[in-house]
Amino acid sequence: MKLAHRVSLLGIFAALAACTTTTINQGGDPSGAADADAGAGDELDPDDPANQPPHSLGTILLGETHAAGSGTPNPIVSVGFVPDARKARVCKKKLDAACEIVARVKCTDNEDSFTGCDDGEACVLDDDCAPKCKAIAVCSKECDEEESCTLDKSGKAVCAKIESFDAGPIAFSGTTTSITMFPPYAYENKGNTGAPFLAGAEITVQAQGAVDAGFEKFDESFKATTFLQTSPALNKIPRDKVFGTGALPISWKAGDDAILVTVTGPGGAVTCKANDAAGKFDLPRAAIDAALGDDEGAGPRNLSLTVARQRKETRKGFTAKGELSQVEVQPEGWLDLITLSSESTSFQGCGAGETACGSGSECANLQTDRDNCGACGKSCGGGLACGGGKCVDPATACDACVTAAQTGACKGTYDACRADTACRALETCLKACTTQQCAQECASAHEDGIDAFNDFLSCAGNACSGACN
Repeated sequence: MKLAHRVSLLGIFAALAACTTTTINQGGDPSGAADADAGAGDELDPDDPANQPPHSLGTILLGETHAAGSGTPNPIVSVGFVPDARKARVCKKKLDAACEIVARVKCTDNEDSFTGCDDGEACVLDDDCAPKCKAIAVCSKECDEEESCTLDKSGKAVCAKIESFDAGPIAFSGTTTSITMFPPYAYENKGNTGAPFLAGAEITVQAQGAVDAGFEKFDESFKATTFLQTSPALNKIPRDKVFGTGALPISWKAGDDAILVTVTGPGGAVTCKANDAAGKFDLPRAAIDAALGDDEGAGPRNLSLTVARQRKETRKGFTAKGELSQVEVQPEGWLDLITLSSESTSFQGCGAGETACGSGSECANLQTDRDNCGACGKSCGGGLACGGGKCVDPATACDACVTAAQTGACKGTYDACRADTACRALETCLKACTTQQCAQECASAHEDGIDAFNDFLSCAGNACSGACN
């Protein structure tokens, strides 16, 4: 018996597009109020379709994105229409007055499954933004080219006609390149670089109108935003500042639109609104921690950071027509006209129990690293070892580290052992041993506790590899 010792750029932009609105009414309610019955203390999010009158929604996005420190921006052109804005809402949760998170979807119906759901199911959010396991449509026969496999109201997989909700052909003027798009509005780059607009340019978008279900024709003009440049560039921010403590300062050349700072990690995407004219923003540590999530696992938890300048104008009073089989078409249409300029970079995190030290790629276990003992840069001299985050005699360093691991890096496996009667008895027995034969006798006497005990030893072996050699 052996005792072993041992998170699509377009997805981000879709979330950004839902954040800040400059409302210009075209007919309808001249006040632009989302809910006439809402009191001032209700603190309803005016950008959440659940707090707005029912409407169909068109979203037109022109933008550019560039990597921090790179001189080559890439264009973004996105056009989409939905028959009911409530069906396209983004489930967000406020962290504070400035920040909100689009969290990673987690289902817990099946704890033995990676997705939290049974086979043939996917984890999705329902209309109330609660995680729910939903059956995946699997058709026994191949659907025709103009059909897709879906579930009917009884939950049976059927082939249904693919329905379109659009505004017909769309063309732009005032852009840096000629842009004309036909449903289903898939933009083909063709090797173009740079933004599709000039800073502050007047842009016109013209839609011919849907043939079947969708928006009637429209002709709208809107003003483009200006280009964003951070200073210092995002990729110059020291990594130990990103994964350290306290707020993370970010600055840019000031403008007069809206700044959205988004940090994305295993826990989800956190977006914070900042004052463009201020030219700076302190990204709260709580926002970074929320993006990192609470599931440390064994591997590094990486982060991406995006700063975007956005100008968004919402026009109302458009007409939507037609009928669809799966959703009711809301006859009043709203149109979001968005221009965006963004800069982004990514940061490589450290594994569980490690801390980023210095601006480079160094990761250190502050419990066992002689050069970073208890804190980055704190070195143990005089032949001392590091155990439990303190400089100690090498003979006691291993014991100190393993003890610290019980409430630190290996708390989960240690608590599981303490909750197991056989594992706890095995641990007590082993503490009294001074020979290998004694250890083997303890293992034979408490065989049912070996697996749980080995889980802790495996974790402690990794966490204390330096202190215990």
